Amino acid sequence: MQMKTGDILLFEGEDGISKIIQWGTGSKYSHVAVCVSPEMNLVIEAITKGGVRARDIRKIKQGYDVYRIKEGHSFDINNTISYLVDALNNKYDYLGVFFLGFLKLLSKLKLPFEDIANTWQKDKDYFCSELCYEAFNSGGLDIVPEVPTADTTSPGDIAKSSVIEHVTEN
Repeated sequence: MQMKTGDILLFEGEDGISKIIQWGTGSKYSHVAVCVSPEMNLVIEAITKGGVRARDIRKIKQGYDVYRIKEGHSFDINNTISYLVDALNNKYDYLGVFFLGFLKLLSKLKLPFEDIANTWQKDKDYFCSELCYEAFNSGGLDIVPEVPTADTTSPGDIAKSSVIEHVTEN
């Protein structure tokens, strides 16, 4: 399978933090990256050590699944990629990811606190799924229309989205 610009890579992490994210979100995924250039084997992601960075796909050791925007969903891929490139070297949003986890826990307890995390979000700091959402949103596509507070979305929310489809496992 040939990867395409705009493909979404979803990862199953094995470390403790990944397991907590997977449990809290009810998903096998704990991380997301976006392919910005299959010709250069390049993805952009937000990670705890280093913030937003570009990474060579060939150097990714852990397994990932590739998802793609379904036919019929239009968006401006150039704006999406431009957003990701502009975000390079921004910091990781520790507070945002903490509150996302807190919200997911509260939702498991059926408590309605969905908008709280947005007040703690820092502009230009990102966690991985927030970066992915914002990039596609800048291109005119809500990749998680099922999530009302999409800027606090998780990798699991992205995987369940009605606008993307599973393409392959790596």
